[in-house]
Amino acid sequence: MKYIFSLLLSFCFCFTFAQETSEVYAKNNDENDQKVIEFGTALMNSFYDNDSTFFLDNFHTESFVAKVMQKDDETMKEDTLSAFDKSFMKGFLSKFKIFPENINKSIQNGTMYNIVNYYYHLDEKKYHLLFRMYSDEEGLNYHDYQLNYIDGDFKLQDMYVYTTGEYFSDTLGNIYRLSIPPEDSTDTEANRAQLKSLFFMTRYQSLINNEQFEKAFKLINNLEGSFREKKIYYIMKIQVASQINEVYHMEAIDELLKKFPDDPTTKLMGIDYFVMLKDYNATMQILDDLRAATEDDFVEYIRGNTAWEFKDYEGAEKAYSYIAKEYPEFEGAKLNLLYLYDTLERHEDNIVLLNMMIDSEMYAKKDLIDFIDNKENEFIHLPNAEIYNRWKEKK
Repeated sequence: MKYIFSLLLSFCFCFTFAQETSEVYAKNNDENDQKVIEFGTALMNSFYDNDSTFFLDNFHTESFVAKVMQKDDETMKEDTLSAFDKSFMKGFLSKFKIFPENINKSIQNGTMYNIVNYYYHLDEKKYHLLFRMYSDEEGLNYHDYQLNYIDGDFKLQDMYVYTTGEYFSDTLGNIYRLSIPPEDSTDTEANRAQLKSLFFMTRYQSLINNEQFEKAFKLINNLEGSFREKKIYYIMKIQVASQINEVYHMEAIDELLKKFPDDPTTKLMGIDYFVMLKDYNATMQILDDLRAATEDDFVEYIRGNTAWEFKDYEGAEKAYSYIAKEYPEFEGAKLNLLYLYDTLERHEDNIVLLNMMIDSEMYAKKDLIDFIDNKENEFIHLPNAEIYNRWKEKK
């Protein structure tokens, strides 16, 4: 989520682009399935290789611009775009490299960014690639890339971000329409509204950058006009409220859920909301809905964390064990199992788990011993358990 706002709140609004051609739709067949898989794999590998050029070279700016400004093909073909349109998009695109660069940096810092699946959207007649983004610090998010079909190849056209619940083009389009000058320069009321919009964006950015979150919350809460009806308004409000206190955070999420009750992507926000309400059943139902919507079994890791928070130790163990088996290179589930067994003083289970970790050849026994015995890692019972100390001495 922070990558979207780092773009929206940092670019200086200038752009000329190629003419838009009539759109050609990819057929849903085995050949194109394979092309999409290969394209998605190359995209994922480029992020892990700290390479932003693949993303930028394969981003189809013309069709993205058409979606942001909601222009039809004939309008896009004419050289009649206003100076404002050109400057707005040039400013945005000049900063667009921030997005892949930030993903690269996050991966280097331990964030997971992997393909979950691909699918063909029947109404759009377009292929999509769904990526999962997860870190302990930022939590879970999904990027659903919409693909365009250009001269027999697939290109990135847009991206649906789960934590905003809308396409990136819609998010930017809202900012565009908020900032666009009135057609009649003599219309005093329209000009006043325009100045208020520009003042809001500039002031809001400044307050966030300076971590003046309460002032930023007051500013966005008092905002008037049609922007308050947009989903991005509620998302921005949640983001700043989360920096103030739990009450503000819950109230902001509650507003979003009431405004968009049937939006599946608000489930991500709903997880925190129902956890804070201490509603176990509602939280588990939302996790069920999220897994169904994404077909992502990694949701089970979030279920494990949530179950443990609600002291459902059996549910936590089941979820962590599943992730440890299905995602053997993901350390979080195995480490959480170690801590869970330590909390429950199930030392025999911990010894079995430790041996499995060694047998996987991903861990050395000495490294595991050093980790457990390090007091900073806060194991409570295991370091003093007789069975563990016998295991340490055994060669």
